[in-house]
Amino acid sequence: MVNDKRYRIIEKYLQGRFSWNDFQEIRGMFKAIHDNDSIKQHLEVQWNQMVESETQVDEAFDSVYQKIELHILRNEKQKKPSVWHYYRQAAAILLIPVLAFFLGYIIYSNSVTTAALAWVEINAPQSSRIQFSLPDGSAGWLNSGSKLSYNPVFAKHREVNLTGEAYFEVASSAKEFKINVSGMEIRVLGTSFNVSAYPDDDFAHVVLTEGRVQVNGTHRDFERILAPGERLAFYPAENTVNVQKVEPYSFTAWKDGLIVLDNEPLEQAVNRFERWYNVDIEIKDDVLKKYRFKATFEDEPLEEVLKLLSVSTPMEYAFEKRTEDPAGIYKKKKVSIWLKK
Repeated sequence: MVNDKRYRIIEKYLQGRFSWNDFQEIRGMFKAIHDNDSIKQHLEVQWNQMVESETQVDEAFDSVYQKIELHILRNEKQKKPSVWHYYRQAAAILLIPVLAFFLGYIIYSNSVTTAALAWVEINAPQSSRIQFSLPDGSAGWLNSGSKLSYNPVFAKHREVNLTGEAYFEVASSAKEFKINVSGMEIRVLGTSFNVSAYPDDDFAHVVLTEGRVQVNGTHRDFERILAPGERLAFYPAENTVNVQKVEPYSFTAWKDGLIVLDNEPLEQAVNRFERWYNVDIEIKDDVLKKYRFKATFEDEPLEEVLKLLSVSTPMEYAFEKRTEDPAGIYKKKKVSIWLKK
């Protein structure tokens, strides 16, 4: 229960009307602040009064300082300052950082917005792959054009947001590890798997290498538990979910610098080429989009990749000359593919 006497003493101090005995009482309070929840309640009451009506945090802190500074200035105007004046001034100055610290503590403990703004973000630029590690010991790879973000308080809440593609090796723990992507959330305790959810793809998928994962729909109500070697694909436009057995390495080889096409249609392969080589590719004939390929490329330039694909497919291609924009910056390289006549 809140102690009315202590509440009044704190209120008097902030109003600059405290006595020597009040100062001694406040000093005693702060010596045992960590073990006294009622004092924290007093401070929170004071804080809530200062920030009501959506008062900004900085303005609230300024209010504390202004009240103390006004009290000091008033006393300085006296011609013959007493010894008690110096005690009160010293008390005010010494307690400013203490009050600021504990008011900040209350804000941090109760402000979800502040924590949300502080998420750490990892980006993989176009035509690159980067390796990452998380505070809990989990690690993985982020593919070209992807973004991963997580809360700094990661040990308590193992949760990440992913846009693009990533391979995860989740450290075992009793605490659940959650990955949020567009339309799905993936929950695990410790396992290895691949997640792909690029905004410009018409699907998102999860491929499990080892362990066990649970995939839940966020816009469509579904729940699936995957076993090693299974792939779940979610198609938002059709609102459908498909689970099938696959060779996981076909979907995780990118982290080792390989592009593996396993009976993949050209339209889907082109999306991967665009991110891998940071180019724009246009397929001019729709019939070509359905051609399927089985191939593996390692550190091959794009021109060599297209040359090899054209050996088994009636297609031709051309690289357009790069041009500059009005700012003098070269635009992204463009490639056209069409059906061979």
